[in-house]
Parts: sequence; structure tokens; C-alpha cells
Amino acid sequence: MRLFSALSALLLAAATSLAFDPSAYENTHIQRTYELGGAATNVQTVYTVRALKVGPGGYELVLDSPEEGVQGGTDYWEVVQGGKVWDSLTVQSRSDGKKTVTIPLEPAPTGGPLTFTLSQVLVHHSHPLPASIGQDDEQFLMFENNQTMVESLYSTRKETIKYRSPSKKIISHSPAPEKYITVGANPSKKSGGTLTLGPYTSVPPTVALSRGGVLTRAPGVEVEPIRIHYPYEEPVKTIEKLVRLAEVSHWGDNLNVEDHIRLVNTGAHLKGQFSRIQYQMARFRPTFPAQIIRNIIYPLPAHSHSPYYYDIIGNISTSNFRPSHPTRGGPALLELRPRYPILGGWMDEFTVGWDMRLGDWLRSVKGHAAQKVLRVPFMTALPGVVVDEAELVITLPEGARDVNVTVPFPVDTIEHSTHKTYLDSIGRPRITIKKRRCVEKHEQDVYFQKVFTAGVATAVMFAAFALAKRLDVRISKAPQVAVVVG
Repeated sequence: MRLFSALSALLLAAATSLAFDPSAYENTHIQRTYELGGAATNVQTVYTVRALKVGPGGYELVLDSPEEGVQGGTDYWEVVQGGKVWDSLTVQSRSDGKKTVTIPLEPAPTGGPLTFTLSQVLVHHSHPLPASIGQDDEQFLMFENNQTMVESLYSTRKETIKYRSPSKKIISHSPAPEKYITVGANPSKKSGGTLTLGPYTSVPPTVALSRGGVLTRAPGVEVEPIRIHYPYEEPVKTIEKLVRLAEVSHWGDNLNVEDHIRLVNTGAHLKGQFSRIQYQMARFRPTFPAQIIRNIIYPLPAHSHSPYYYDIIGNISTSNFRPSHPTRGGPALLELRPRYPILGGWMDEFTVGWDMRLGDWLRSVKGHAAQKVLRVPFMTALPGVVVDEAELVITLPEGARDVNVTVPFPVDTIEHSTHKTYLDSIGRPRITIKKRRCVEKHEQDVYFQKVFTAGVATAVMFAAFALAKRLDVRISKAPQVAVVVG
């Protein structure tokens, strides 16, 4: 079976490379913008393309550079055209990572240009420099990417690249490529926190597809990396491990969600010893050291209730819960304050849990009352926070069978198992979904479609309850007996 799958992938890649025509399209203008941040970097690329032939076929869009491996490429991407997100775009290149996708563009009737946008998220492309700072020192990050130009299989008339610093300031940057720049023009321009490269003109294809469907560097194209040094006035938050446990209770009409979190400050490490006095004094200054994690705003789904928060020591009372509005709804907010400030290189492990009404997340399939569809949020997104390893474990009621799982994005593994407790007879179905390198965009719902039938233990319980109702277990007085003495 594995051999057949590998052979099918190879044949598909070969057919794609043979059918691909680099002269079918032309990029009239490409504009890429990098929003520099902490652990995550958001990238938006606007493509304006024009078909050069009748019936050009799909547009092959490049996601990664040939030099980038699976761990160094794009961690999230989506294509939007005319306000519509393209779904079910198939990766047409290598099977060991996202390389190119085919967009079924429909050329304009007049032969005019078409515009679409590629949104990407890069993970851990910035690191602290210097690596260690004092408790009150300013924090700086260095963004690094191994390719400056936008990768494309087609020629490009005009191309512009922008980098935006979150602090409106850029300390330094590496030299911009001068190739394809008009003679005498400046290849880069810095204005406040924005660095603009280009415009580059008459750029040939930077990559090519081999006969085996593998993305390769185009002949004559040299890779030039880019490095940008900028201040970052926020903590660099990374969740090394997130385990979300979700359990369905039909009896209580409840969906309980519990997150086990290992949070690490991956910013500049603390140089020297931590001073509690220095930390308390900083609270009275106009600017507090931004690289220190003091609190966490944890958004919960609408109408969440009964939240709890504890760490390995026990319950923590320094938290504030703001429930959803009773009529307007909206998310609930749980503000958490760790036991100690989390400085660079420090970590904290804690658990957050809450309950939700099951009726808001479970519905019956129309025309099939026994079939249910349950949706569960895969994770809770924190702004700018990267989750290195995420795991969703959902436990369904006993008797659920034929469970189909629908995940709106690729995941690493989906495992099915059985979880048995002291009240179960055959055990409850449990599904475990794992994914590495998650970002805010992965805060989406996972759907579980199942056929629900009452388990043996449930049937026995109902029978016992019915029998108990028919028994008279009241304590009554003994009947009096009259004794006649003759």
C-alpha cells in the first residue's frame, strides 16, 4: 500500500512537471510585505498576473525556497482571490513538504490582469540579539531569511519587498540585492520602521520544476539572504507543549475543556540574577521592561463558565474572569497572573479549564437523529504566540461509533483509541490529534461526526432506575394484632 502511494505521488509529480509551462503566465507586479514580530512573522504577497496563452491552465504558486526544509518553510498559508479563500488546493510538488500549489485561475475575458493574495506565517525566523540582556535593558531581535527575492516559476515585470518593524524602528540590515535594479537607483530605502527593497524589474523565474516534480533553483539565479535587526518591545512567547483535553457529557449537557500549557519566554535571556526590588521599582516607571511576561489574557469561547486555573503547586487566585455579555455574547476573557514574572529563558507550566453548554457545540444531522456532529476548537490562539507542539484529545460518550474526523488544515497524526473508567462497560471512544508549529490561524474548529447509541452500562442503569421506581422501599409500621384473652 505504501509502495502504491509513493508510486502515485511520483507519477503525479512527473505529470505536473511535464504539463507545466513557465511561459503560460507573467507576473506583472508582485508586492510582498513582512510584518516582523516575535516568534511568528506574517507575510502577505499580492500577485498581479496575466495569462500569455489561451487556456494556460492553473497557476503554479511557490510557497518555499528549494533550500528550505520542512522545518524552515511556511507553517501556515492561504490564498485569497476576490475576498474568497481558495479551499482544497493540492500540493503539486514534493511529497515531503509544501512546495508549490496549483491555483485554478480563470483568465479575464479581455485578457487583463488577475490579482490574488498569498498569506503566510513563518515561525521562529527571529532570534534575540544580543542573546542575554539585563533585567531593565531593551530587547532586540534579528530576523533572518535565506532568500530575499520572491520565489516564482514565471518571469516578473516589477517586484517590491517591504519589511515592517513593530517598534517603528530598524537598527540595521544587510545589503539589498542590486541585480535587476535600474542603473543608478538605490536598491533599498529605510523610512522609520519600514525597509523597502526594489522595485526590481525584468526578473526571470527564480525556481524551476525538474522532470521528477522537484523544485530546483533556476540556472543563473543566486540566493542572497536578508538580515534585519530591530527592537522588540514585547515578550517573545512560545508554548512548547499544549495538550487540550475535551470531554463530552450528555448527562450534564456539558463540554469540558482543559488546557495543559508549558509557556516559555524565548526572548533575550536574563543576564545575571533576578532582583525582586528592581522589578517592583520598575512598576512605578513610565515604561516597564517589555520583555517580562507579567500576565496572560486567555480568550475563551462565548458563554464559557466555571473557569479554573492552577499550576503544579495548586490553585492560583490572582486571576480575573470577564464572562460573555448575556445578550450580545462575544468571547469571555480570563486574565491570568503567574506566580512569578517570566523573564527571558524562564518557563511556567499551568492548567486552564472551563465548561460550555453542550447544545452550543453539538447538533443532529438533518434527517438522521442518531447521527451527531460535534465541533471542538483545536486550540486557543494568543496574539503572536507560537505553539511548538499541540495535541487535542477528545473523549466521546460511551456508545459513540463510526466517528469521522474533519480537520480544516493538515495535521501530523490522528489516533483512535478507547478510554475506560470505572463506570464504563465497553469504554469511550477517544481521538487524539497532533500537530507541530501552530500559529493563531490554527484556531479553528475540528468536527467529529458520529453515530450515537446507548451503551450497555447506560441501558443497565435505565433498567435499574425503572425497577427501583416499582419497588416500595418505604419503611412502614408493622400491623397491630389484637390479642383476645379468654
